[in-house]
Amino acid sequence: MSVISKEDLINRVGDLKVLPFVARKVLETLNDETCTIDDLTNIIEKDQTIAARVLKISNSALYGLRHEVNSLHQAILILGFKTIRSLVLSVSTRALYKNFGMKEKILWDHSVGTAIGAKLISSGFGSEAMEVSFIGGLMHDFGKVVMNNETPDVFGEVIMKIYNEDVESTVAEEEIYGFNHTEIGARVIGKWGFTPLLVNILENHHLKNFRLEDEKDPVAARSIAIVNLADHMCKVLGIGYRSPNEDIRLHELPSAVFLKVEKNRLDLLTGNVREAYDKEKSIFE
Repeated sequence: MSVISKEDLINRVGDLKVLPFVARKVLETLNDETCTIDDLTNIIEKDQTIAARVLKISNSALYGLRHEVNSLHQAILILGFKTIRSLVLSVSTRALYKNFGMKEKILWDHSVGTAIGAKLISSGFGSEAMEVSFIGGLMHDFGKVVMNNETPDVFGEVIMKIYNEDVESTVAEEEIYGFNHTEIGARVIGKWGFTPLLVNILENHHLKNFRLEDEKDPVAARSIAIVNLADHMCKVLGIGYRSPNEDIRLHELPSAVFLKVEKNRLDLLTGNVREAYDKEKSIFE
């Protein structure tokens, strides 16, 4: 079985047309300072499925609004442009799965769990880190989606290696492909025009050959650490995995140490993530 090259894989999905129309238009507004609330509302309303999901998430416990939001216009007013754009890009990723069987469900469940975990962990680390950590959590394993979509049989070998040999996904991917999902995900969304901060999260969320202390952008360092911690929290809880991994000592992880989140706080957050995931995961479907 031949394995696709990294560049061929990136070129196959690097065309912006792969994204849903609404996501493409929302990306364009990132650099359009003249875009108004009405403009953004009109763009999102062109896809009623995405619009409905954005409203559901806006009204979820994740955002803790005091009053129910009944319209996109109202949601943008309350939550702001950046948050709504992030929500649109987040829910659009669900449409990028070519198939949706058990393998894809596991990937999606883990992504949703990590997004919820990142949202809860990020509280108190600044609004910019909160905003990008959520979408970073949802998209952190996007490279796996690309690899699975384009080479499902080969990626199936990766899944079997992870389960049978209990190795990290990046290790299994590098043995079979010669590269891993962090490189693919970061390169693809970079070509699509996502922010450099999000590209940085996808590229470095495993902290492989990367020291948080060396990151010059404090928002990037915090966001990468938050997504890494949320990712491990989901491993502890078994969200997107065959079973929980209770051997992971969250408070000893470099990301937890960097963020100065102590064990008692982590224990509380882990319980909150489990509760929030069970309650809110359906809004992402």
